[in-house]
Amino acid sequence: MAWRLTNADRLLARYAPDPLTGLPGRRAFHDQYQRLAAGPRRRQSGVILLLLDVVHLNAINDRFGYMVGDEALRAVADALRRAVRTTDLVARYGGDEFAALLVDAGPANIEGVVNRVHDTLTDLVSRRGLPVTVQCAIGVSGSQDPPATADELLWEADEHLRCK
Repeated sequence: MAWRLTNADRLLARYAPDPLTGLPGRRAFHDQYQRLAAGPRRRQSGVILLLLDVVHLNAINDRFGYMVGDEALRAVADALRRAVRTTDLVARYGGDEFAALLVDAGPANIEGVVNRVHDTLTDLVSRRGLPVTVQCAIGVSGSQDPPATADELLWEADEHLRCK
């Protein structure tokens, strides 16, 4: 008997959460951004995008093994999830990249979120009782009304990320 995917199966696969972190993936992030950007927002509010890159993930994998690297990715996902509001969107954007979209946010929100992420990551991952340092580089971009596209915000945040 031939196995065929139905449209519902394809849709579920497209939007299935990342199995490692439980976060939405890249496609779900882009689709959700479009819905958030088109939806109602408070007056004079904007959106802030944080793009996080786990620094030296390959070195963690090489030195401690992939299980510890996976634990580091889960720790970053949890730290980011706890650092933002429940109305914000957090996604695993790529292998070692995460994105957070803060809706109805302005520049004053950025420092608090970044500090909470860094504080939460301190010594979260350990190997045989010894702490494994997990660091993230963070790029930031923002947009006021009318909102920029997700690609524009991601490009700007990535530029800031790479310049650090």
